[in-house]
Amino acid sequence: MKVRFAKDEDLKEIKEMWKYCFDDTQGFFNYYFENKYNKENTLVVEIDNNIISSLQLNQYKIVLNNKPYDTSYVVGVSTFPDARGKGAMKIIMKSALNELYKKNQIVSILMPIDYRLYRYFGYEHCCDQIEYNMDIEILKDFKINGNLKKASLEDIPGLIDVYKSFLKDKNGYILRDENYFENLFKEINSEDGYIYIHENEEGPDGYIIYFKMDKTLFVREIAYKNINALKSFLKFIYNHNTQFKKANISSSIDDKIKYLTLNLRNIDIKIKPFMMGRIINFKKFIESLNLNIDANLNLKVEDDFIDENNKVFNINIRKGEIEVLETNENEDLTIDINTLSQLGFSYIDTKEALFLGKINVKSKDRLKDFEKLFTKKINYINEYV
Repeated sequence: MKVRFAKDEDLKEIKEMWKYCFDDTQGFFNYYFENKYNKENTLVVEIDNNIISSLQLNQYKIVLNNKPYDTSYVVGVSTFPDARGKGAMKIIMKSALNELYKKNQIVSILMPIDYRLYRYFGYEHCCDQIEYNMDIEILKDFKINGNLKKASLEDIPGLIDVYKSFLKDKNGYILRDENYFENLFKEINSEDGYIYIHENEEGPDGYIIYFKMDKTLFVREIAYKNINALKSFLKFIYNHNTQFKKANISSSIDDKIKYLTLNLRNIDIKIKPFMMGRIINFKKFIESLNLNIDANLNLKVEDDFIDENNKVFNINIRKGEIEVLETNENEDLTIDINTLSQLGFSYIDTKEALFLGKINVKSKDRLKDFEKLFTKKINYINEYV
């Protein structure tokens, strides 16, 4: 098997593989390959000059601990059915991880079909969403406070402003600029979805992205600056009551809808696992942290797929100056890359990792220093490709 980056002449086979493996509408399929696909970010596996497997590394900027990182979002991991079970996925994923390391990327994300598949490669769960399923009649008593209109490209500055405000106290989110929202309009239109914006006397203060699905109104994203904008959107959803009996709303885990409804027992509220993350370059990740602490420890990192991570590192921090060096000294702590990724994405803290038995501690004194490195935060990633 040979792994390489895609060429122009590979596109037909990559498209055929995508169609076979994923149940997308023709509209979304066309959108993806016209707007997102890039051969330079696509790896393929071939045998005897025949492509059997592929994946894409879509490029974003993610904010972790108030710092932006270039990141690759792994999508489209697919293999033709006659080639499955031959190890193509292991080969292409290992190659992808090492390509990202060579490109000096520090973290990566993906949305898993099966968590077991990607845990094997060092990715770990890092982001939840809250999902509300309710009878639409529950929302009838809310009122619209402001003006609602269908959003257009001219509204992008307002959408960016709302998005920034909604995420100002969150972590692990994707930076969205004008180009991002231009693509988002194309993506939503490709699946017959809608973006509406809410305005008060001071300008845009919220937006909603939704789709009409059979008897349910599905809200993919709802962002707001204030409670009045949220209440307006809930009434806006209710105003579809002649078309839909149910509403399904996805949002950040700390969304405020649950505080506004009168009887929560009439709403099905779920925590929906959404995204996995992975540290690609452990040394550079630690060195990139903004830490006003003093600490010193030897940490053994276990990573079966990126050899440069699979070492013992001395982490020395003095007055915020961070130095991370390989060492031949004995380790104070041992941890695998999966747990480190959850810590690095601030999904869990060190005490939780200890409770779960994910850290092997040889020095309790050095454990106190390790605990200073990570804090738990609320992550919100809502990108689909």
